[in-house]
Amino acid sequence: MAGGVSDIYFTSLRLAKGESVAEAAAASRPGRAAATASPGDASAGNEAGVSALAAGLDARLARFETALARFVWPSDASPLFNARLALHDDGLTGRLDAATVDAGTAVNPNKFFSTGKSGIAASGVDAGAYRFSVQQGSVSEDFSVTVGAHDTWRTVLGKVADAINGSENLSVRATVTRQQQPFTLDPSLAATGTVLALSVNRARLAQDVSLADAKGDLLETLGMRAAANVAAPAEQAVYETSVDRLAQPAFVHSSSFDPGAAATAAVGLHRFSVATGSGAQRTSYVSTALDPDMATTLAPGKYTFTASVGDASRELAVTVKSGWTWGSVLAAVNAQLNGQPTGVWAADGQSTELVGTSGYSLPGLTSSLHAVTLPTADGKTVSARELAVTTEAGFTDQPLRLADGSGGLLAALGLTTAYAGRVVSVPVAAGDTWKDVLGAVQSETALSTARVAAAAQEATVPSYAVPGMRLPTRDLVASLTLLNRRLGESMALTDGPSGLLETLGMNVGLPGQDGQITVNGKAQASENDAYSLQSGRVALAARAETDGALPLAVTRSMDAVSSRLDAVVDAYNDLRKYLSANADVFSGTPAASLAQPVDANWDGLAAMGFAKIGKADLLWVSSSDFWRAFYNDAARTGQTLAGAQESLVPAWKRAAANLRAAGASRFLTPETTHLGRVAVRRTAADLERTNWLVDGRV
Repeated sequence: MAGGVSDIYFTSLRLAKGESVAEAAAASRPGRAAATASPGDASAGNEAGVSALAAGLDARLARFETALARFVWPSDASPLFNARLALHDDGLTGRLDAATVDAGTAVNPNKFFSTGKSGIAASGVDAGAYRFSVQQGSVSEDFSVTVGAHDTWRTVLGKVADAINGSENLSVRATVTRQQQPFTLDPSLAATGTVLALSVNRARLAQDVSLADAKGDLLETLGMRAAANVAAPAEQAVYETSVDRLAQPAFVHSSSFDPGAAATAAVGLHRFSVATGSGAQRTSYVSTALDPDMATTLAPGKYTFTASVGDASRELAVTVKSGWTWGSVLAAVNAQLNGQPTGVWAADGQSTELVGTSGYSLPGLTSSLHAVTLPTADGKTVSARELAVTTEAGFTDQPLRLADGSGGLLAALGLTTAYAGRVVSVPVAAGDTWKDVLGAVQSETALSTARVAAAAQEATVPSYAVPGMRLPTRDLVASLTLLNRRLGESMALTDGPSGLLETLGMNVGLPGQDGQITVNGKAQASENDAYSLQSGRVALAARAETDGALPLAVTRSMDAVSSRLDAVVDAYNDLRKYLSANADVFSGTPAASLAQPVDANWDGLAAMGFAKIGKADLLWVSSSDFWRAFYNDAARTGQTLAGAQESLVPAWKRAAANLRAAGASRFLTPETTHLGRVAVRRTAADLERTNWLVDGRV
């Protein structure tokens, strides 16, 4: 750069090259009111001008970044006039990803639809029990549905939907919905009225679904027909879209423990239950593990209790006799619940006696005795026995309840906690450390259910053992996570009488939450923040919640690419013109950084109609050449513009981000940076006037 301080000074007075900084220039321009201004005042004006120069560069870099962020290359490779592009408002950037799918390759998330009918009309299905199977990929499951004589159409569809949604193995979602106009829900659905829809989230790997009647013709009567994949490109449309909430996993973790420290949990068997899924859960009662040969502490006499399943209830009684052991008591209670007589050892221990029952069991209830190994306080183990009372399959939607009558028999046996889902038994032996206990939680949970991932792993946590110091320690933490969470599923834990979960700090966690977006006023739910529009032709992914609805447009790719590429080139040229006009103020670093991606991709750019013009190397694009290249070789065009890390747009993004991160003022030349420290030129009259005691004009 030529010139000295004088050149820099006069440059500062014309720093509006390509920039509107009239205020800054006026601040450093001498006038009548500045006749008596001090050199410090003029210096401040120069500093303001220098700041305005840097601000002008930063503003243009910001505009360039915005234009680059808005440029999107079409995600499909369809022919030019069939290609579609999903564009969204800037307010959705980072909150909702949107992409179109190649025409003819979209996978329809809708799998089956029933015929349509008024929801309050008679179902037309004969009363009786039906069975059918649903296969998804390699997994198949049978379902049973009982249709009543007076069931409406909506009632029958609801029963089928509840059965499918209650599966723990399939990710097929069944929904009872309504279509008022043909082909509104899907291009393959002409029926109107209340329909049953089966769908699979687009992020699931297993998308193939098939149905078959196993007993009766329920599916055939409902008119279940497969939905077709859509071959046509996505339709041009504008959607008002909002992200209402994000999906959350079902997860709980324990407090942190020193793995080598002695566990404070009591020696013995501890229990808790894990309930997963979206439907009704099996209810269980499990007794305390008792030594069957040990004499009972119950006083001889009659004890009553009540068992009920749904609305059905029975009052039962057990007469405990002198000399009975805990094994005899458990056997007698089990006999009453099952309605089957049993023999127990008599008081002499040499003979047996028959314990009678009322002769029938309560429908939906099953009771059984199990042998378990019970740790003891002296470090040994004994063979113990426990009684488990559960609801049978087909009755899980009806609550099971056990309640004490006279005597407190159930309380003495520990049959007081209603567990939902799978029961997990955790043994704690004498001398166990927290590593042993958390390891047992992990292994026993894994044995009880395959739906939950249990882990016991190290974690770094702060310790305040030394006053005033925050020292990290390696502790152990147990966690439970619901695997393959489906729409509407949650995970709930029920602590047992010993309070193991409370001791471990696992009594509070995340139950799981479905994500939700709203599109044109209609809410859609997802278990994994993946959504579909237009029968799978538009894929959405929620990233963060929005404050309200914002537009999302599906348009022809050629139109969107053209307009947004023009905006990028305009912002680039504006930036280059500004740098060229102020070349004596800024170093060559910004211009070189911006030119490098152009030079690196010039062969491809030149082939699609780009040209450089003027000393500032501004870009000009021939529209006809660009679209000819786009039509004849879309792959090369896309690769040049956005297909790789070194393509034009990604490389420009990195260059602009690096320049802005460094700060525009960093690229001012040293002479410009120190301009504010240089005193302004003063005339001989100015110098003489400083020696006057009184201004001669006064």
